[in-house]
Amino acid sequence: MSLCLDLHRPDTGTDVPGVVYFHAGGFARGSRKDNAEQRLIPLAAHGVAVASVSYRLTDVATHPAQLDDARAAVRWLRTHGAEHGLRTDSVGAWGVSAGGWIALMLALTPADPAASVQAAAAWFAPTDLATLAPQRDAAGLPLPPFLAGRPAPDMEAGLLGVTMVTDDLDAAWAASPLAHVSGADGPVLLIHGDSDGLINAQQSTTLHHALTDAGHESQLMLLAGANHEDPAFHKPAVLAATAGFFGAALSAR
Repeated sequence: MSLCLDLHRPDTGTDVPGVVYFHAGGFARGSRKDNAEQRLIPLAAHGVAVASVSYRLTDVATHPAQLDDARAAVRWLRTHGAEHGLRTDSVGAWGVSAGGWIALMLALTPADPAASVQAAAAWFAPTDLATLAPQRDAAGLPLPPFLAGRPAPDMEAGLLGVTMVTDDLDAAWAASPLAHVSGADGPVLLIHGDSDGLINAQQSTTLHHALTDAGHESQLMLLAGANHEDPAFHKPAVLAATAGFFGAALSAR
């Protein structure tokens, strides 16, 4: 199938740092156009071009199709970025929720150089698929408003193509960013709400400590009182921190 991306770039400038961005939706829904006004265009205003990428959802294909699509997007950006005034030697990956998982897996499981990224930022992303539901149940935090009255989706099982994650814990671990810490090459930024009722903040905290313990560069920001996909993530300070992270990381390579 054909996949597209939307490129949001600063109004002026050449040799602009660029990132591939992956939307949320539990791997089963969502669009590359989601939150463009609140999230993608503001980052471009900070001087970082954002290529918001479509990827196959789980009604079409399961893991590793999403990662394959992400790598194809990076290859496209390296091949065509210069035509749009972008740097092509350094590329970043950014994602939120399920898209954050894609960004992290892209960064921690490098393939060929043309599909590699040099920095990754993940907002409220799952990092250990096997512990996702137990942590959520143990914390007992309210689900985000968009899930009010509905059960939490079993997005990790859908990604793996199983009925329950416990049906194949080995596959769940192999598909977890936490299992690939040794593959890190470049800095990582993790931002999570400490009141996330869907993906507990411990997911980001655990990965952060694993990365730093292994000697890799990782930054962790916890937003007080923020739930999953909280409006707090669109505040200027959070967007500026994300843009600043990519601006520094991709310019220093």
